[in-house]
Amino acid sequence: MRYLVTGKQAALIDRHTIEEVGVPQLVLMERASLALAEEVEGLVRDKAHDRILVVAESGNNGGDGVAAARILHQRGYLVEVWELKGLSKQSEAYKKQVELAKKAGVIRSEAPRIDGYRVVVDAIFGVGLTREVTGKQKKAVLAINEARENSGEMTVVAVDVPSGISSETGEILGAAVKADRTVTFGFEKVGMRFAKEYCGKVSVHEIGFFLPEWVGAKGVGEAGAVCTSYDREDLPERLPHRSPEGNKGGFGRVLVIAGSRDISGAAFLAAEAAYRTGCGLVKVLTHENNREMLQQRLPEALLSTYGDPSTDGSGRVSGNLSTDCLDGSGKVVDDIRWASVIILGPGLGQTDAAWKLTEKVLREASCPVIVDADAINLLAEHTELLTETAGRRPLIFTPHMLEMTRLSEKTQHPERTALEGLKKNRFLISASVAAGYQATVVLKDACTVVTDADGAVWLNSSGNAAMAKGGSGDVLTGVIAGLIAQGLPGEEAARLGVYIHGLAGDAARDELGAYSVIARDLTDRLPAVLGSVRSGR
Repeated sequence: MRYLVTGKQAALIDRHTIEEVGVPQLVLMERASLALAEEVEGLVRDKAHDRILVVAESGNNGGDGVAAARILHQRGYLVEVWELKGLSKQSEAYKKQVELAKKAGVIRSEAPRIDGYRVVVDAIFGVGLTREVTGKQKKAVLAINEARENSGEMTVVAVDVPSGISSETGEILGAAVKADRTVTFGFEKVGMRFAKEYCGKVSVHEIGFFLPEWVGAKGVGEAGAVCTSYDREDLPERLPHRSPEGNKGGFGRVLVIAGSRDISGAAFLAAEAAYRTGCGLVKVLTHENNREMLQQRLPEALLSTYGDPSTDGSGRVSGNLSTDCLDGSGKVVDDIRWASVIILGPGLGQTDAAWKLTEKVLREASCPVIVDADAINLLAEHTELLTETAGRRPLIFTPHMLEMTRLSEKTQHPERTALEGLKKNRFLISASVAAGYQATVVLKDACTVVTDADGAVWLNSSGNAAMAKGGSGDVLTGVIAGLIAQGLPGEEAARLGVYIHGLAGDAARDELGAYSVIARDLTDRLPAVLGSVRSGR
């Protein structure tokens, strides 16, 4: 597991290391500059002819860039520094680095033709930027991007975070550098996960920070929640153990309440993914129209179905369930009590029957419930049911961004529920929903965020744009359910499920390309992803 921090948290860690521990700022800067210089060296093909330009503003981020230029010059590289001088103040560390660089002869004040350089280092703004980029700095940002776009040979390297990207949210602050690589220090910055297109390949270098006690603490403290993330190395110790003496009853029972008269695939995708992730038994409760497809495509699953109300006034339906069962205590309740974990909502529709099923699950279930898709939209209109039943059982919401705006409309932050507002305040809004309903929230996006009721925040590092297809979320609910069925707590299953789901997507993209992946390709790759963990590959 690794930590990710915001710009504010990074500044506090920096201050703690310098002021409380006593590590000199110039020592940290020299270590950062050495790491940056080594990254740039690896991009130079012809040391005698390839030119390097560092574009620097007069803060500490610029100091890192200037110091790296001095180091590269001392190693025999053709390097120059373009000082923008667009700020009214210069940091003391920056002034010291410029003094040293001038003695090395690498400083230039006039604007160069950027397209003449092999490597351009963006050292304009760092993690502390909170305002829009304007004036001289904006012109420099746009010039870098234009030169990069027009040159097939140039590589742009950002220092700590691309200039113009909010380290808190990933928002573009007026204009931002599009980097091919980002060299960051100590920790990856949270905003970089939401601005992947601008960061390129990210490398994190340890430069000697000392960590305050609040790094690693659960929940939201004075410095805010410190985000965590997983790597492949985390999987072996986090996956549920499978006993050699186990049987199907011991690996959990997943009830999938999904699908409707006109939508069949959601139930199939979620159910198969639950099986592929390792649960012992799956039962699908769905519309009668889906019976034949499920019996043919997934004969391993148990099946309960319901149909449409008859027109003879009897109140009966054409399938195994009746409207009486939805209102009363018949087979639906038996299915709910049978389950170790329930998936509720994929492709369910928003009919009266769908609402009755949703209400029945929320009132009757004592096992974990994963609320997805149509069930989220139904409950967004009936948040009083969520409030009334909060805490009765583990609850996991899996909304995409638009569904989250609906779900959060009746929380304490109604003014922030527009989609753009959610992008800027996703952590605050997710934490509000999670705490308000005592739930785990899986906010699905290009970088999925998982927030639990205590305020702990986890960011996903796997997955790709090839997964942005209908049905991908249904597979995710199945993976999470399969992990819960095998004994993982809901919040841990949510984090691990999102990561495994993304790894399956990465494997599908690598094999099929960025355009042709469909949802069932993710399910097909789950055996390889999980098998590689167990075999130690």
